Amino acid sequence: MATAFETTSEAVRTTTATLNAQTETAINSGKAAMEQVAAKSKEAVEASMKSLDEMNDMARANVDALIASARVATAGVEQVVAHLTEVSKKSFEESTAMMKNLAAAKTPNDLMQLQTEYAKAQFDTAVSEYSKLTEMMVKLAGEIMEPVQNQVALASDKMKSTWTK
Repeated sequence: MATAFETTSEAVRTTTATLNAQTETAINSGKAAMEQVAAKSKEAVEASMKSLDEMNDMARANVDALIASARVATAGVEQVVAHLTEVSKKSFEESTAMMKNLAAAKTPNDLMQLQTEYAKAQFDTAVSEYSKLTEMMVKLAGEIMEPVQNQVALASDKMKSTWTK
């Protein structure tokens, strides 16, 4: 029969073995939980980095659209100024010629007829040129806004796809 010492010794060994096993299980469970937390943290960081990259790409595309729009505006304004310069030059030449014709008029009736014809021609030219200028400006406004509108459409599609995932 076992002595009290042997029985106590056996109880201590059994308890120690049980505690060791429980400690090992707790450590393994804690380790698994920490690995899971680390994996989830890594996924969150990667998702955040991807979002930051996407935001940077979107911001870069926005700036590119604005630059493209500014280039179109600059070219368009140059065209409008060139057109206005041409029209002004032509108008000055016509006015100079008209002054010579008026000075050469022989009678008051000739003078009135020349003035009437000149006024009518100037009015018709003004209406025509304002129509051309209006068309140029409307076309230019559309061309200026096109890169921005395209970028807004892309951003809207991107946001829509992000929210519907």
